Amino acid sequence: MSFPISMIPPEPKASAARLVADRVDQLRPGHVVMQALTRNVREKAAAVEDACAPKSEKDLTAQLMIDDRGRDQSFTALTLATEAGSLLPGDPELQEKAQRLLARLVPDTLAFLHDSMHAESTILAERTAYLESDEGAALVRDLQLAPYVDNLKAHMAAYDATFAARKAQKDLRPDQLWTSAVPLDQALRALYATLASLESVPFARECFVDMEPLLAAARAARTRRATPATPVP
Repeated sequence: MSFPISMIPPEPKASAARLVADRVDQLRPGHVVMQALTRNVREKAAAVEDACAPKSEKDLTAQLMIDDRGRDQSFTALTLATEAGSLLPGDPELQEKAQRLLARLVPDTLAFLHDSMHAESTILAERTAYLESDEGAALVRDLQLAPYVDNLKAHMAAYDATFAARKAQKDLRPDQLWTSAVPLDQALRALYATLASLESVPFARECFVDMEPLLAAARAARTRRATPATPVP
């Protein structure tokens, strides 16, 4: 092939491959050999698209941010309810229990909610573990905070589920794309070589015109990565 098709990222390449196949069929309708090759290109492009079909990392990352805010708000609500109990006059014993629980929930500040998600997850896990201990569960029961704790656990579970799905997607995605992108490259090379052989190189390039902008972008990106950054004076 006269240009390195493998440089182009799989997803845009799959979309452009369909356009290439359509153009060949339009320019040479009824050509048995070319139709077989374009059908193969479409099948391989579909395989790449299928590999990208599961929820993308971008979508999962956005959902992870939503779930993170949910658990932040739930934990904050629990601490505010506990603090309210520690200030409520009329029952010194309940006040003392609320103060004890508040000291375990917020020994310093809520600043950890703005730390990295990993650090926040670790701290929240430690503090909810206390809520499930005999001592913590008794305080939650006496202070009637079960709805707040249940809400927090639900939001933490939602966060954990999204985090796991995102990790699985990140782990799976490269292998899926790689195994499906190689056959697509082979199908495109076979089509290009046949067009150049049976017709001409200019005709082949005309059919592959939708690949040219993608190739130019891939080359530009490679050049940027290879060029050292200019020091700022």
